[in-house]
Amino acid sequence: MATYQEQREREYQNKLVKRFQDELGYKYLGNWQYAKGETVNSLGKQNSPIIDEEVRNYLKKQKKVDKKTPRYTERQIEDALLQLKSKARLGNAKMSGLIQCNTDLYDILMSGVKSQPDPESNHEDVLFFDFEDYANNDFAIAEEVSYIDPLLGKNKRPDIVVYVNGIALAVIELKRSLVNYEEGIRQHLSNERDFIPSFFTTTQFTVASNDGVEFRYGTIGTPLKFWCKWKQDTTKQGDVLTEQESYSMFFNKENFMFFFHYGVLNDGGTKKVLRPHQLYAIRAAASRMPKKESCVIWHSQGSGKSLTMVALASYIRRNFKNPRVVVITDRKELDLQLAGTFIKGGNTLHQATSSSDLLDTLNKGEEWLICSLIHKFGANASEDEAEKDESGTKISLDEYLNELQAIIAQKYGNTFSVKGDNIFVFVDECHRTQSGRLHEAMRAIMGKEIMLIGFTGTPLLKKDKGDLYNRIKSMSERTFGPYIHKYLHKQAVEDKVILDLQYEYRNVEQQLTNKQKVDQKLAALTAGRELTNEQRKMVEDRWATLEKVYSTKERIERIGYSILDDVGFGLLQHDWSNAMLVAGSIYQAYRYYKFFTQDSSNTLLRGRVAVVTSYDPIDSDIANDSADTSKETEAKFKYDWAKQSFKDAGDGINNADDYEKWAKNIFIKRPAQMKLLIVVNKLLTGFDAPCATVLYIDNEIKDHTLFQAVCRVNRLGEDIKDEEGNVIVKTHKEFGRIISFKNLFNSIEYAVVKFNDGEGFSGLDDVDVEGLLDSAVNKCRGKLKAAKEAYEGLKAIWESKGLTELEPLTEYYVTELDGEAPSQDRRNIMYSITGSMVTAYNNMSDYFSQTDFTPEQIESFSSLSREAGTIQRKVRQKSGDDFDPRTLDPDMRQLLDQHIRAEDAETLVETSADFSFLDFINDTTNTEKAADEAIRQAGGNANGAAEVIEGKARCVNTDWNSGDEEELRAFSERLQILLDQLRESNATAKERIKALIEHIKAIKHGSEAPEGLNNKRSKALWNNRAAWNAPADDNEVIEIIKKIDAFIYRNAGANWQDPDSNASWDLRDDLQAMFPAFSEQDIYEIYRLASQNS
Repeated sequence: MATYQEQREREYQNKLVKRFQDELGYKYLGNWQYAKGETVNSLGKQNSPIIDEEVRNYLKKQKKVDKKTPRYTERQIEDALLQLKSKARLGNAKMSGLIQCNTDLYDILMSGVKSQPDPESNHEDVLFFDFEDYANNDFAIAEEVSYIDPLLGKNKRPDIVVYVNGIALAVIELKRSLVNYEEGIRQHLSNERDFIPSFFTTTQFTVASNDGVEFRYGTIGTPLKFWCKWKQDTTKQGDVLTEQESYSMFFNKENFMFFFHYGVLNDGGTKKVLRPHQLYAIRAAASRMPKKESCVIWHSQGSGKSLTMVALASYIRRNFKNPRVVVITDRKELDLQLAGTFIKGGNTLHQATSSSDLLDTLNKGEEWLICSLIHKFGANASEDEAEKDESGTKISLDEYLNELQAIIAQKYGNTFSVKGDNIFVFVDECHRTQSGRLHEAMRAIMGKEIMLIGFTGTPLLKKDKGDLYNRIKSMSERTFGPYIHKYLHKQAVEDKVILDLQYEYRNVEQQLTNKQKVDQKLAALTAGRELTNEQRKMVEDRWATLEKVYSTKERIERIGYSILDDVGFGLLQHDWSNAMLVAGSIYQAYRYYKFFTQDSSNTLLRGRVAVVTSYDPIDSDIANDSADTSKETEAKFKYDWAKQSFKDAGDGINNADDYEKWAKNIFIKRPAQMKLLIVVNKLLTGFDAPCATVLYIDNEIKDHTLFQAVCRVNRLGEDIKDEEGNVIVKTHKEFGRIISFKNLFNSIEYAVVKFNDGEGFSGLDDVDVEGLLDSAVNKCRGKLKAAKEAYEGLKAIWESKGLTELEPLTEYYVTELDGEAPSQDRRNIMYSITGSMVTAYNNMSDYFSQTDFTPEQIESFSSLSREAGTIQRKVRQKSGDDFDPRTLDPDMRQLLDQHIRAEDAETLVETSADFSFLDFINDTTNTEKAADEAIRQAGGNANGAAEVIEGKARCVNTDWNSGDEEELRAFSERLQILLDQLRESNATAKERIKALIEHIKAIKHGSEAPEGLNNKRSKALWNNRAAWNAPADDNEVIEIIKKIDAFIYRNAGANWQDPDSNASWDLRDDLQAMFPAFSEQDIYEIYRLASQNS
């Protein structure tokens, strides 16, 4: 008699079988459990991952183009079946053998086999699936599929097997609701590894679920923590499908076949299937490919952008005639990482080694897949996009492109063209330096008939878009087209694709022991060197910067010992974890290295620390160093310690590239042997190390760079394995920890909030972007004209004094003359005017083609800029104003090291502190009690609690009012005024906390709006009424808003907040009909405000 538990599981299985039949349209093949002592099913046949008759039946019904003649002969069918079964036969029972067999067989399932219709005919393709018409495939399920493994002699019985055209593609394990779905996953893994590996040679998807609770999928060999939920295509957090809905979507015939065709890949011996967001991104991009409509994919750091690229390239290769894919990055480490990912995926890839090699490869057309740095498209392959002459004047964009075309013409004549019928360009981290003149050079070489697909995890923020001069050229949407798919950081954390982050702030107090003595020594230091007042100020300004104070010897020691404590007693004591330290400069990085390897009495990190930077020491670095060889300059220190680090690495390490490979390899594969990587800018993006658990930050970084940096430690941990794949250390990584010595709490909170808001360029359509460009061009044009007028006015003065040659003009500016202002004052005026001329021309140089300036006018501007730059350079040299304050660096360094004292690092905000109660602050919150709780959570440290709450106030405002620009601006201003007032009044930490809590309460309450406008949507429409050109009469505006709010509440469709949905377009049409006096742009603004505040 069956137990109650068995009955419940049986009922669940019956429901699912019925769903497959009735809802999904799968054929039911039967219950294929072997009777006791039998080795065949109820049909008298042995179960197998390949059902011969089903395969035959599918192939027999396939027709040629005339839809009458059978496509395959009996001979072809039998031969194809024989080849298929031969490839599906497992040679050995090891997991590596199963994955290799499965991978080889997948290629056959995709492309078919070659077979002759008859002995005299040529071989033809026999295809086992129809990927163009999914309905032309036979979908079926069997349950209780008993199987005895021919290699091991063991038997198991999968609950449900999904067959398509007689080939098992998915295996499902079911559990009742009270049993965790993880038991089903473990059952899968043991069946694959220990019991019936031969059954899984054709399997592409493994599924585990429990009744009404969870649905997870993976593929063969997928570790438990990497199994995925199925999700809808949405950026909304917490939008989770039920287990039944997951089955309905996942096994929808069209979706399942698309996933099977494009979502399965091999990653260097590890079989993987895409996550939902990756598959949705491929679908979104694929729909734009026929018309070559460029676009951007925004997938958060760590969510698998590289694998998405590999899968997308595979889609292109299978669907387009003579395709070529060029993958472009802007950093060497990213180039290497992406190339490795494509190669591990089984692709033949050409990695461009130089500009010449890139041009040859594009021209020949032999390789379909190419990786290149963006700089190799430049005329000089320089990392500096803006080539300048000795006067500091940029070559204009038109000149730059003409020079590039001349180089190509000289080498290839008229024969150069990028070969290929369908050309696609993937641009990684497209928000960075992937536009401007290097981008224009790439477009000039590649031609216009290409499709650009940009990938980013950190798109431009709204505040970046406002800087017309520096940002207009790098606007992703303008360069690449619209965002077509988004997968935000918060979603990746929710889906357990990446880990959450914990933050800790450690403060190192520094004190000047004797300011009077420092001032005296500084005066003595500069007095004996015949420095001008301006030169003395240059020295003082250089050393007054925080970077110099932050690099003092004692401070580095205190931070170093704090890190060593973590290695000895904290999170880093474990063999599965290691850390990265972001230093403020290359010099500072090597001071840390020297401390850990030589100066520290604690030897825990000796031999287990490395510095990875872009610095490669060469003799010319110190050729022009300080004339006083008895003193060590920063350049000499960097040079010596970079050389020492290479020596410490062992034989064969002689340059930065080899050293970086060595350090990264040990850091990733043997974390116990490489506990700390010290970096500055390198490895903050494109570096994936699952073992990296702690990120120490001693560098003022923000926004994109900060967000990318903290994501270095959010990867899921992986077990450490030996060369044979055996686990030697199990990981227990549950989170990534950020420890900042620069109090970046507010900055980190801000970055995470901004890169989770999903807006990117929201609110900017094509007209807006074009308007920004027009505005940038007009402003540059106006500044250039003004600079030219000022410079020509200065020239007129020179001419009136007879100063028409360079030498007498130079003498004029270095000589004290009766009746003239002091020479230094005259020089300062001249420097300002000539500098403005050069700067204005350089700013305009990329935009001349978009103006009505004639070639003669452009050449005149260029000539004046070169002249102005040359004069300024000559005068600076003659007057000594080109003085280099770095010559005093050794003395200044010694002075600061001697007189600045640092205290031990004190933790102000613990990672264990739980400030989640702040999320629930509202009008009724008792401020006094909330302040006491904040201090308690900070371990009694009121200053630390105040820092946290200040960051929370900023984030609440950003998050709460992200769709209401006016409210956001107003509360930001109020917060800044409040902070200024608190500082001026020397408020205590407790007073700061209480005032900030009151501010948070005010934010959540919102500003006052007229009576009747009570919800957030109505308030946003009122606050931003100028944006939609509301009438002047306030009463009329109130009535309009009430009508809009009521109409949306009653009539808006389910997906109306998605701007691309039919429901959103319907709503806008309805609003336009209701208010015909408003323009189309006004209606869009009303819709945008309503959708972002509902």
